[in-house]
Amino acid sequence: MARIQTPPILAHLRGARNHLELGAALRALKDEIIGHAQHKEKWVELGVLDHLVKIIQADRFAAAAAAAAATTRPTGKETARRSSSSSSGYSGQQQQLLQLLQTRDLTSDELVRLQSLQLLASFANGGPSFLSPIHAVGAIPVLLETILPKENAPQLVLTALQALRNITDATSLVASSGSGDQSILAGSLFAPRYLDALYAILTSPSTSGVVQQQKNLVACLISRLCRESTHQNALANASILDALATMLASFVVLRGEVVPRAEIIGDSEGLTDMIPDPAPQGANLAFVLEAISAIIADSRFRACMLLCSPAIMAVFPNAEFLTPAKETKAAWNTLEMSNLSSIRARNPGAIDCLLPIVPVTQSRSLSSQLAQFPPLGASLPREGLSPGGQSAAAKFSGWGTNWLDSAAPGGDTTEAGDPESPLIPWLIYLARSASGVERVMATSVVASLFKAGFANPEREATLSVLVVPLLCQLLKEHDKETAASAQGSAFVQPAVTEDWTILERTPGVLARLVADSEVLQQAAYDCGALKLVCKLLKDTYVPSPVQSAPRPWSPTPDRGMDRGDGPSTRQIGPPGQLPACAHKIRMRESALKLIAALLTFKEEYRKALVEQDIVPHIVESLSSWPKKPRSAKEKPKGDKGADLPDHPSGNSPYGNNPNSVIIAACHAIRILGRSVSILRTSLEDNGVAMPILRLLKHPDAEVQIASCGAVCNLVTEPSPMQEPLIQAGVVKILCEQAHSLNPGLRLNSMWALKHLVLAVSNDLKRQCLEELESGWLVRLICDDTEDDALHARAKLDRRIPDADEDDYDDDIDMESYEDDNRPWQWPAMYQPGPPRFEALRGQSPRMQRAESKLAALREAELNPTRKARNDDLAIQEQGLDFIRNLIGQPSPLSITEMVDLVFQELGQDRLFEILARKLRAKVLHPFTRRYSAGRDARVLYPQAKVIASVIYILVHMAASIPRHRQLVIAQTELLKLLGGHFNSKDIDVRRALCHLFNNLVWLDDSSDSVACAARQAELKKLGFLTKLEVLEQTDSELDIREKARGAVYQIKDGNR
Repeated sequence: MARIQTPPILAHLRGARNHLELGAALRALKDEIIGHAQHKEKWVELGVLDHLVKIIQADRFAAAAAAAAATTRPTGKETARRSSSSSSGYSGQQQQLLQLLQTRDLTSDELVRLQSLQLLASFANGGPSFLSPIHAVGAIPVLLETILPKENAPQLVLTALQALRNITDATSLVASSGSGDQSILAGSLFAPRYLDALYAILTSPSTSGVVQQQKNLVACLISRLCRESTHQNALANASILDALATMLASFVVLRGEVVPRAEIIGDSEGLTDMIPDPAPQGANLAFVLEAISAIIADSRFRACMLLCSPAIMAVFPNAEFLTPAKETKAAWNTLEMSNLSSIRARNPGAIDCLLPIVPVTQSRSLSSQLAQFPPLGASLPREGLSPGGQSAAAKFSGWGTNWLDSAAPGGDTTEAGDPESPLIPWLIYLARSASGVERVMATSVVASLFKAGFANPEREATLSVLVVPLLCQLLKEHDKETAASAQGSAFVQPAVTEDWTILERTPGVLARLVADSEVLQQAAYDCGALKLVCKLLKDTYVPSPVQSAPRPWSPTPDRGMDRGDGPSTRQIGPPGQLPACAHKIRMRESALKLIAALLTFKEEYRKALVEQDIVPHIVESLSSWPKKPRSAKEKPKGDKGADLPDHPSGNSPYGNNPNSVIIAACHAIRILGRSVSILRTSLEDNGVAMPILRLLKHPDAEVQIASCGAVCNLVTEPSPMQEPLIQAGVVKILCEQAHSLNPGLRLNSMWALKHLVLAVSNDLKRQCLEELESGWLVRLICDDTEDDALHARAKLDRRIPDADEDDYDDDIDMESYEDDNRPWQWPAMYQPGPPRFEALRGQSPRMQRAESKLAALREAELNPTRKARNDDLAIQEQGLDFIRNLIGQPSPLSITEMVDLVFQELGQDRLFEILARKLRAKVLHPFTRRYSAGRDARVLYPQAKVIASVIYILVHMAASIPRHRQLVIAQTELLKLLGGHFNSKDIDVRRALCHLFNNLVWLDDSSDSVACAARQAELKKLGFLTKLEVLEQTDSELDIREKARGAVYQIKDGNR
């Protein structure tokens, strides 16, 4: 092999006297390294990366100085506050500068920078081993400065974006258990200064091929790096989501699918000017959809921002479409007469006419469409999502007249009469007409909008017939055997990459779509999704003999073995994974998510999954270094998941599972654990207990939370794994986690402890209470830990003088958690736009309603105080249920012993006072000073689940001996508070009340007859007999009426 002539080129790089000589040296270097991994490594060891970065920096300063003469760059603070100023756009002078940069030829110094950027991109394309020196030389900040379109020529911006994409791709191949490297890269790219640059690129009016490639790369970077909610919210607030929505609308215009008469409908509000030009050649719809999907995922607020984007409202106004074809009318009439649809009632729009008519069976179960946002909070009700009842005045308004309803007693807002945006049926139509990745991404956006609750209830049937089968068909079509050459190669053909992308993304999209819907789960099951996903998961456990790319042949194989002596800028890092191995890991995670989503409701599906012999593969996914999945028959006798040594090399031939795979496997185990038969057979036989127990001590908090969720079902009474877990010390671990500062971990650990103490011996219950500590239990169920901590921090930050902590009327400003003290403003209402739109948007009823709706959703989703209170309520509910199960026993003697223990540890009077506090309305810390000024104090009314938990604690006390019944009867104030909940809308509360009063007047024997009569008289005196008689006669539930009848009988003459 010819020797590499490095000294002359390196000398020319160091000693170039002008740009001409430097450019020649750079061209020679490109000829040396492109397509040759060994040469790249050699040049890195010679320190060429440091020279490249210095060249880019040195010439960038000259270019920046020239640009600064023509324009002034906004500061980071101004950029962050784009919503309240004009810094989001560019002045006429700045636009002229951008146009000049895009049209002029490159200068000699820019050509040198361009070649340096191309070389840097080539090194990044070499794979994960080059990431360490690239980061060490500080290439990322230099690349980020080069993507600023106001300071750099378009070719430079494009090449810098290509280098960042190559770095992102290489980072995804790093063999690690987490995504820390990608998170760091995302934090750098999504800083306010560079968000301004990304927005400028996406909103550039140029139709040149270079600019379109820039837009595609920006969308690609967003889709691959935007995973955390902080980054998603930053992109939405920086108007990047609006920019992507405008690009999406341009594809609607290009396809000629704008709603008829959209120009007329939006003319009065200036929205007509927001209809974009058709998408230019080179624009990529799949990238746009993928970026949008990444930003709006798991958020009602951001999903609504997409629907409220001015460009989307302009091309998709809500308007009646009364001129369908005769054949369509005939189909509608047939379905109406057969009672299979209500098309006329919901006034279908023009886009609906592009879709086939789907019958809607009236017997279908109502699924929970709204996800819980935030995870620990209560989900919003789905009632009122139908657009029926829309007034004539709002016929073309795009939103119902009552979009923003008044706050419910609990503080949540409800939606009533919101018409579905035509964007949703258009995306369904796009998914049907597109193919490949574009189809998957269109469905992904639909899934986010459907999960957020912005689709009509009837849309569920449409998705089950028109979308779910398409996704299943995609899995079948692209599940191809990978060639051996691709398995061991560091570079993969585009066709193979597309197949892999579809197999990685489709199960995850289908999982989000069907997770909360029995109808969609049934459709997926009928399409064979369960068998398909089991095959995919098994395919990921086909061993790969080579995990990383083999080093090329070299005549000096020992050369470079010891690389630890030089500076970090010249050291090659670890090789990372092969693309085929990384593909298997990503597909494994996606398959596990789909398995968990398909099994949430029906036992039939869980049993069908077990029949696929897939449980061993799920269990192996709980390990960072999985081994060969073995069925229960293949395992050695007595092997129940005991500690086994990890793979000696630290790498498994089955891939290294990152935390995301482990978490997905924990969710699948949790869902499978809902089946008693599977608990006693498959999960026990495959030894799932010990791997889950080890994960409880995992260093990552999210893994601990997921494993706690899985333990909840493994420690129940029917589980044969309860005793082994107890002997292995699960009680101590869970009690320690109940003291965690992480609210999610406290919640799941208390949930598991609640299940564990339900039917165990009193000695174990006593041990559990001692480990948990009675004082801490009181704090969990009594104090608002998260809310008070947030309140105290705000007082410290604001230097508020100490005040009485029990005074909930203090007007505390919580806005230290936001960038400024001003109310949030929707960027679309204040950023520069067409002059007519700027003049009319402030008076537009549609825009005003949209802004009000977005403000309410943002408050509900992002306010830290509200999130803290939701956390507290969820933890308090589990703490009360822990006490309920602690004293709940089938034997009265056992109940008596545990009730006395609880009184002794917590204090009798103190416990009754805590229970009474749970039934009272509470005056809250104000969210912010601006929200409380001039308004009544905010009040949190008792939550139904907490009320039911309190009542059932009293039910168990009343099921004990007469002495404990007398104690409950003596709590007059507590009983009066209970009297106000007989008209509760929650069936569990009314049922619990019937149980309580039935138990309170129960007669054990003749010695208790006098006391029982006194209890009956007291209940009559307090008016509970009358309330129970009302329940007996008027309650809508037969079960409640029967239980009320029994309680009435016991109070009247049950002791005779």
